[in-house]
Amino acid sequence: MNKFFKHRYICLRLHVIFYTFSFLISDALLILNLVRNGNKNKSYFVGLDQEYGWGNTTYFSYFSEFNRPWDGLPYIEAIALIFLFMFSLLGNSFVFFQMVKVRSTRTVTNYLICNLAVADILFSSGSPLIAAARLSGTWILGTFVCKMLVYVMFICASVMIWTMTVISIDRYICIFKKSTKKITPNMALCIIVVLWTLVFIAFVPLAMHFSVKKFPFGYTDIDICTLMWANNPNVRISLIFTVSVCLVGFVIPLIILVFNYFRILKKFWKTRRSVMTVVSSNTSKSVKSRKQRDIRLVKNLILLVLLFLLMWLPIFIVFVLIQADGMQEEMEISSQVLIGALCVALGNACVNPFLYSIMNDKVKRRILRAVCLWNRRIQIPTSDSKTDNSASKTAYQGPSIGQSMTSSS
Repeated sequence: MNKFFKHRYICLRLHVIFYTFSFLISDALLILNLVRNGNKNKSYFVGLDQEYGWGNTTYFSYFSEFNRPWDGLPYIEAIALIFLFMFSLLGNSFVFFQMVKVRSTRTVTNYLICNLAVADILFSSGSPLIAAARLSGTWILGTFVCKMLVYVMFICASVMIWTMTVISIDRYICIFKKSTKKITPNMALCIIVVLWTLVFIAFVPLAMHFSVKKFPFGYTDIDICTLMWANNPNVRISLIFTVSVCLVGFVIPLIILVFNYFRILKKFWKTRRSVMTVVSSNTSKSVKSRKQRDIRLVKNLILLVLLFLLMWLPIFIVFVLIQADGMQEEMEISSQVLIGALCVALGNACVNPFLYSIMNDKVKRRILRAVCLWNRRIQIPTSDSKTDNSASKTAYQGPSIGQSMTSSS
């Protein structure tokens, strides 16, 4: 890899990280401001429920908003949603096709990354529809879209989260378990099929209970896409559903991610110390290259966990707050808070192709070769250069955790 190629690659990663964290900070400030100010009753309608027997009750508008404090806010929301959709579509499609068209990249991890890319695209595909609802202020897309939009987004979000979790499990197994216990490509495909099947079934009740409600608003009527659970005197279904989704969809995957990557980092530092004691007197190019690769591996693992936490925590917090707010007499949560948290989660769909593809050297070389194809001066090696191979003969080569993580099959 020549110096120009490395410079382009580093700049690309820095831009992704910079814009991601800038976006997170701005949306976090927006959510805190909206919660503090309490845009009361601008996302709620009061109506008579005759379907489930709740009587006079409140309906949260979710994707619609009325009595806007500033007319330009819907356009900002729509632009942000469309931008995130385009960025996610281009990035994930590019990574997906680069992996699919090359047989040598069809490993367990890459199957999972392809599945993650598909889930990312489907999850972000609802953004244009939500943008249309934000611009119109009412729900204009009908009952079918209302049901399927929320249903598909919940499905894809769960698949995204659990696919990232399975990737961490696969990396853990590659390092700590025997080769006979590793996940095979056929097993990976079965896991993907089972995962999609389970989430398709699990969120059917959500699609059943989302519907379009019409309310009088001034001299006209307004439609909203809203959720109303069945009235059960013994149990509160909304509470059970919310707790279950938060536990299975966020808390448990986060625990697994942190455990797996913490053990990997612990094993990595232990192995690195034993190797460095042998090669401490060697200043060859291979030793320096290994140190750089080790530092990059640590940064990538920490970044994976941090972004997972920072980008998915807001949407789950808001989801809980909406359910809790509906039980209060004065509703204070605005749909703008939901849209802000959703944009943060959509940001995860944008950065996933960069975060997970760069962990695989073969895929990374193919992607950057395609990006930099216009520059004939750039020659990306398909294997380790002879210089590195010859230099490595003079140094002790201990077990590499990075290789286990980037070449799992």
